[in-house]
Amino acid sequence: MRAHPLLPLGEQHADLLAALDRGEALRRALALLADSSEVAWTARPDATGVLTLEQVIGDRTGVLRALRVPPDTGLTGKVYRAGRVEWVDDYFGSQEITHEFDRHIAAEEVRRVLAVPLLRDGESLGVIALGPRDDGTFGDRDVERVLAIAAQAALAVSVAERARLSREIAVHEERQRLAVELHDSVGALLFAIGSGVADLAESARTDPELRARLDRLQGQAADATTALRESLRTLRSSPAALALGVALRADCAAFSDRTGLPAELVILDGDPPELPPSRSEALLTAVREALLNVEKHARAGAVTVSVQRSATWLSIAVHDDGVGLRPDHAPGLGLTSTAEALARLGGSVRVVSDPDGGTIWRARLPC
Repeated sequence: MRAHPLLPLGEQHADLLAALDRGEALRRALALLADSSEVAWTARPDATGVLTLEQVIGDRTGVLRALRVPPDTGLTGKVYRAGRVEWVDDYFGSQEITHEFDRHIAAEEVRRVLAVPLLRDGESLGVIALGPRDDGTFGDRDVERVLAIAAQAALAVSVAERARLSREIAVHEERQRLAVELHDSVGALLFAIGSGVADLAESARTDPELRARLDRLQGQAADATTALRESLRTLRSSPAALALGVALRADCAAFSDRTGLPAELVILDGDPPELPPSRSEALLTAVREALLNVEKHARAGAVTVSVQRSATWLSIAVHDDGVGLRPDHAPGLGLTSTAEALARLGGSVRVVSDPDGGTIWRARLPC
């Protein structure tokens, strides 16, 4: 049977997406690395060198997802710090690594691990690792195959990061241009209107009714100026710093589309902080699970998602006006797994009934 003429175009499009998206590039690398009987993961460092397992395939329990690995701990941390390939043929019997993560490895029934740093132009971009569930030893061919996949993955990650940076710079430059344009046009116009109304109000002292109307116009001009100033501040913000707020707004819109219920996003105390992708994804996954629980169980009429930050914490609350928690309430699998994912990042989740009706779900994560 002849292949469809558009099939090569679709494959090229998929290849382009993989080249421009870090997550897709790493998922493809892991798919090449592991078969159905093995676990594989990639770990990404933050500014302090602490690694977070950002992509995991072949796992059965979820305990490895978003797992935090300090440098020099476990085989993954050791390889990241050393910058060279390492493996252990007997993970639990090895004296060459620390064993902080034995419980996680045992839960996945992994017997041995091979880890390779993702290196590009002398920079360590993370670690890629393979964990077979059978006994055996890694041979030269195994090591060479993983090294080759790691080299390609590091190249793909480097390209994706440069593409992301180029996109963010382009977006930021366009937003800056719009901010300057609005400041020079609308801002100047509002200033002129406010000044003109103030002058008219001064000359209308003998007409109380006209003076009151002019005072209202002056207040409206001041409100418009404040709104413009907030919009300009948002336009000048880094696109990455706005990513969490944009995603939460999209989740609220999707919830409303599915359920027909109003879902409002309220951001307090300024824009959410810029978070590493692993932390943003953990928060967004948790919020989506909370919204899904509202959809399934709350019998609510409306939902509010609020975001508040302090110097050290970011807090997101999902508040509904539904029936509240049952006396025999027990957290389900979805809530438990998201709570565990946030706990691995130093955060927490709490669900309580609102005395005024409904349920409040609140997640906290260190900034």
